Amino acid sequence: MNRCFAIALSILTLTCGALAEPISVTEISVVDGDTIDAHGQRYRMIGYDTPEVVTPRRKVGPDERAVATIAKERFTELLNSGPLDLTEVRYSCSAKKLRDGTCNHHRKCAILSLNGKNIGDTLIAEELAVLYVCSARKCPPMPEKRLRR
Repeated sequence: MNRCFAIALSILTLTCGALAEPISVTEISVVDGDTIDAHGQRYRMIGYDTPEVVTPRRKVGPDERAVATIAKERFTELLNSGPLDLTEVRYSCSAKKLRDGTCNHHRKCAILSLNGKNIGDTLIAEELAVLYVCSARKCPPMPEKRLRR
């Protein structure tokens, strides 16, 4: 399944004209396992979802919060293990939402690559994230089952 996911992301990236930009780990502040701050912007990483530490949408239990903390720590660790590229991707939002900044909870979408590979692939392989792929205009409901260790 990861191969299909990688192919789909490659096609999406090529069709959107997105370009990978090298980024230094010192330019990144990790918010959680799938969100970073960089260059004055908040970015939601695409292709995967990690558990939540806290969210206004629902109560987060202690098991989920514990895995979320591990995912964030692992994500941070991965940032220090090789060259990074950040590719901003226009993803699952209307042109109006993109213009007014309300897309994806005021976050831009991006792929963060480590040694040329989506960092989410590693988190998925380590069972710290689940595959989560949106179409060009809409995202599926968030995964109901949260990861537990």
